[in-house]
Amino acid sequence: MTASNGTGMPGRDSASAFAFAPSRDFDGGLLQRYTFTLTHADALAFLRLQREWPDRAKWAFGLWFLFGGVVWGLLPESLSGPDQSWQSLATFVAVIALQFALLWLGRGLWRHWRARQMVPAPRLAEFEEWIDCIAGSEIDSEDSACLSPELIGQVLETPTHVFVLNHNTHIVVPKRAFANPQKAAALADRIRELAAGPYYFDPQD
Repeated sequence: MTASNGTGMPGRDSASAFAFAPSRDFDGGLLQRYTFTLTHADALAFLRLQREWPDRAKWAFGLWFLFGGVVWGLLPESLSGPDQSWQSLATFVAVIALQFALLWLGRGLWRHWRARQMVPAPRLAEFEEWIDCIAGSEIDSEDSACLSPELIGQVLETPTHVFVLNHNTHIVVPKRAFANPQKAAALADRIRELAAGPYYFDPQD
């Protein structure tokens, strides 16, 4: 991990919201720069975040278990047993359990495959904390993003990573980039404070 102080703006294009003078009582300046290596394990940590399923996935989930019910209904009685018997119930539970196991295995394989697609080989990345913005390497592209307070979105912290997420931007900062977990937690708190405003479009006192 390396950290440095500086004065100019980030060495990358700024988000469109930066076409204005800073809204606080200071000039923008670099506070810290963290450099680290991203691997497919970091991409996997991002993919494992609990996020709401899209509607398409919910429909597929329902159809998958509807299919399981159809398979159970078509089983011969020698396997499923008489209706409303313990054997019939046990067979139904076994079919559902098998479906859950296949779903869990398939999701795990897909996540590993997708993580390898996102970060096929370890690559250098960075995260910068500025007085009036943050900037960092994105996990799912070779691009970097610079986010003003109103563009920061969610700031999530897990035992291994700090995530800065919005609809279009996914920045993943592994905690191994910090001297200790407490410094990572402090950074996450500062980003949340920055995201709370004030914003450039807020009325000025």
